[in-house]
Amino acid sequence: MELQAIIDRLKARVPDLGNRVEDVGALAALTATGGMAQVTPVAHVVPTGIAGGKHLAQTGSYVQAIDRLFSVILTLRTQDPTGKRALPRLADLIDGVVLALAGWDMGGLIGVVRFRRCTLIGADRGTFAYEISFSVTDQLRIIPS
Repeated sequence: MELQAIIDRLKARVPDLGNRVEDVGALAALTATGGMAQVTPVAHVVPTGIAGGKHLAQTGSYVQAIDRLFSVILTLRTQDPTGKRALPRLADLIDGVVLALAGWDMGGLIGVVRFRRCTLIGADRGTFAYEISFSVTDQLRIIPS
């Protein structure tokens, strides 16, 4: 899965992010120092794994459905420690990310991007972080030797 394609799509389709869409490396650098994003909203695209699905019976080869998983970590810093005033903006940003990616045919994979869930993963001193999870169905195709 090409992370840069996801980053480019979010930059193009979610103008409220102000082109602040980065990869997992930028997020790792922040967390390694215990820091937080200085300018928000910001989104970080993170590959989160691969889940195996059903084995498909086929003569002469091994075929298995898989889901390629990724998340968008959305961070918004507010001036309101309770976040009440930020809730409408957070909802709009989350909806923007979901609408930009859900149903998208990334090309080269079997399925389209599917929205899985959105979870609050952090709320500290007026900074809120949500993990918005997605998957794309693909296939393993192996010809045994």
